[in-house]
Amino acid sequence: MKHLFLTLVIISATALLTRCGDNSTSRLHPYGWPALQPEFDSLTLEAEQLYIDRHADSLSKVIKRMREIADKNPRNRQMTIRTTYWEGRFKFTTGDIEGGTRMLERALAMTDSASYPYERHRILWNLDMDYHGPSIERYDYLLSELDFFIKAGDLMMAADYGMELGAFLNNVEDTENGIPYLMMADSLLRLANQPDQVSNNRINHADALRIKGDTIKAARLLREILADSVTPISPYARDIVLGNLYGLTGDTLALREAYDIVKDDPMLYEAKCTYENYFTEEALRRDDLPMAKAYHALAASEIPDVEDPKILVEFLRLKYNIFQREGEMDSAYHYLYLASQMSEEINSSDRELQIRNANLARKIAERKLQADIDRRRSTIMQLSVTFALLLTVVAGGVFFYRRLQRQKLERVNDTLKLERSNRRMMAMELLMKEKENLFQSVETEMNELSEKGEISRKAANRIASSLKAHSGTKAERDGFMETFEQLDPAFSREMRQSHPQLTEADIRLAAFIALGMDNKHIARVMAIRPESVKQARWRLRSKMGLSPGASLEEAVRAFASRK
Repeated sequence: MKHLFLTLVIISATALLTRCGDNSTSRLHPYGWPALQPEFDSLTLEAEQLYIDRHADSLSKVIKRMREIADKNPRNRQMTIRTTYWEGRFKFTTGDIEGGTRMLERALAMTDSASYPYERHRILWNLDMDYHGPSIERYDYLLSELDFFIKAGDLMMAADYGMELGAFLNNVEDTENGIPYLMMADSLLRLANQPDQVSNNRINHADALRIKGDTIKAARLLREILADSVTPISPYARDIVLGNLYGLTGDTLALREAYDIVKDDPMLYEAKCTYENYFTEEALRRDDLPMAKAYHALAASEIPDVEDPKILVEFLRLKYNIFQREGEMDSAYHYLYLASQMSEEINSSDRELQIRNANLARKIAERKLQADIDRRRSTIMQLSVTFALLLTVVAGGVFFYRRLQRQKLERVNDTLKLERSNRRMMAMELLMKEKENLFQSVETEMNELSEKGEISRKAANRIASSLKAHSGTKAERDGFMETFEQLDPAFSREMRQSHPQLTEADIRLAAFIALGMDNKHIARVMAIRPESVKQARWRLRSKMGLSPGASLEEAVRAFASRK
């Protein structure tokens, strides 16, 4: 579980590679070469596959045609760089390492890293042919190159660096982190439809399981590789699988088949010597000394070319066993001494290597731990910022909601106040109307009584005047204005701001006019004669600066409409 996150990251990178790449430039799937010209691009993909399949003759023809197209397009620098690159790679296939290196260096000199980053990384990958001992610098380099080719959308190169990273981590016995890179490479190679490469990578996976100590899974995976007809392995790779299977299980049939594959190839002398040592050991285990000596003699013919000291130690140990079986103890002890000396040197070297690998694995673990801490810190920071923003939004939403509720409540209260004021105004108007009707009724009755002689004209006029004086009290007029200002609080304020010379009586008159009351009605309310209302209206017009043709009613109602 502790490596689940790393596995998920690598699988995500695999998925990303199927879609990514420079969106501004078309790429030649499954590689990252920029598309230049249809025929030239087709030749590029053909060259890639021919190189993998080791078809040198056909590859030579393809590169020759690429050179012809590049020469016809001298201004297209990428064509020249790519063609020179392939000419250098072809020299490698013919064994001309120095010539190929010079050609690649020439291509590199033409390649600007800013303008042609992909080409530069591909060329540097081919020039990176020296053996690199395990180091933290090498680990960082492999990671950075893997990241580059993932972003470039190159399935094959990303898979290659995935395999190299997996092998690197397996060599320092960090298989827990190495296996996920091999799994990533496997997925990428399947997407790129490269069955041979898939099989080779699965061999690396089985070797990682062996290093991890899971021999059962390793042996099962090797058998699956041998039985896989969908992605069959090459004869050379089959030899390795069979040899590894024998080393894990002791399956002599697998050993025999592996030996049959390599015995006629003069270049595979180390593999032949290894298998002949195995056969010698098997014969000694069966007490078949003649057969052991026969296989040991075959191994002796390969020994002069063998560079791996572990194979030589095994050869000397078997020689000791043979002389011991024959009773030649002096010779036996001589070869045992040689084998022991060489084993001690190997063990000493291995111990130093183990210490270096352990230190390197620790540094890599520290690097990953720090990266994980940084990633977690970044995630926590992002979550904190997100939570803070969310909290701010929620708080703002609650505040805004409450504000809307308050505003809604205030509008409801204002509506209720307005409705109450309207009702009060209507009641006051009804009361004034009733008073006016009552006054008219009394005045009519007084006139009738005067005409009948039941009351003198003078008394009738005195009663009418008294009624007029009490028909509109100051309290009622003030209450009327208070109610009106509740209905239209801006009316009086804006009237005063526009016309500072207006008195309270002028503003009251203006309010009556704004309500649509006629002169007679206003005279009743204000307890004055209608002629006095006409004079008050004229003075109000003068103070408001209205022209003779202007309507006082419209001018006053303009202020009443500014709510």
